[in-house]
Amino acid sequence: PIGAGSARVAVCVWHPRLAAMDDARKLLDSLMGGARDASLEEAEKSKGKQFTVDNVCKPYLLGFCPQHELSNSKLVTKRKLGECRKVHSDAMKKEYETSPDKATYRAKYEKQFLPFLESQIREADAWVSRERANVQKTASQYENEKTTISSMPDSVREQIESMTKDMNKMMASAEDCAESGDIEGSRFKVELSEEIKERITELQDAHPDYTVNLREEWVCDVCGTRTEAVTEKNTARFQAHFTGKVHLGYAKIREWVRDIRKRQRDASVVRLKKEEEKDKDDQRRRHSRSRDKKGRETEKEKEKEMEKDKEADTDRRRRRSRSREDRKDRDRDRRDRDRDGDRRRR
Repeated sequence: PIGAGSARVAVCVWHPRLAAMDDARKLLDSLMGGARDASLEEAEKSKGKQFTVDNVCKPYLLGFCPQHELSNSKLVTKRKLGECRKVHSDAMKKEYETSPDKATYRAKYEKQFLPFLESQIREADAWVSRERANVQKTASQYENEKTTISSMPDSVREQIESMTKDMNKMMASAEDCAESGDIEGSRFKVELSEEIKERITELQDAHPDYTVNLREEWVCDVCGTRTEAVTEKNTARFQAHFTGKVHLGYAKIREWVRDIRKRQRDASVVRLKKEEEKDKDDQRRRHSRSRDKKGRETEKEKEKEMEKDKEADTDRRRRRSRSREDRKDRDRDRRDRDRDGDRRRR
């Protein structure tokens, strides 16, 4: 005890040996799965769903765990990215990919993942605002000295040049086909050319040009990093920023947020359409039941009318029968009276 009446305090010290044991356990889990120590019966029950356990990293299953992928970057040391201590298992990822319920799990995990990604974007945007405020203090004296810097790597530029050549060849071939009367072939090659053009545009949009002031520090609007002052001699070093881990990490985070939001919007549209179709089906069923009910009521009314007609016919036949019997009785009485009269006269 620390003092009279004081509570006992448990102190947990993270020993290097414990850290090594934990790393070894995660390695085994990633290779053999979390159920490697389970009984045969338990393993059979969890077969195909081991990736759902809590200690498996769900963003890694989706394809991108920022904390794991960017663990050795400044995002961990200077930003609030944190550390992921869950299992990053290719075996679990394969199990997730082959699951018949993958679409359901994907929607669930992306919904859980999105708030974390959005928090990282807010963090980057906050860095952008702070660093821009710092840069603006010294910006005015260099406003008229500007230069344009491309963020496009040489490999991408070469890829675009090759695709542009292919696009031009395809258009030339399309013109030849049109001149020779092959309209379908010409149309097909024009469509291929348009697809190449769209891909070129996507690459160009992903690697835009930036206009910066010379001898002025610059702030990246993707990751919030402030670069050194740009001069005619260090543009290559400035351009290298766009291939750094921090920039690529935030670019990927922003891309994932856009993609997840789009999938959620598309799923919402599909869900609304299904609900509308269900409502229409319900209305059709109700209308059909209503028609059937009216039809049954009409049939019942017809049956009642037929019963009434039958009863009326029966009554008419009964009355006619009684009338005939009455006439017979009257005729018999009349004959009896006539015979009696004849006997009296004799």
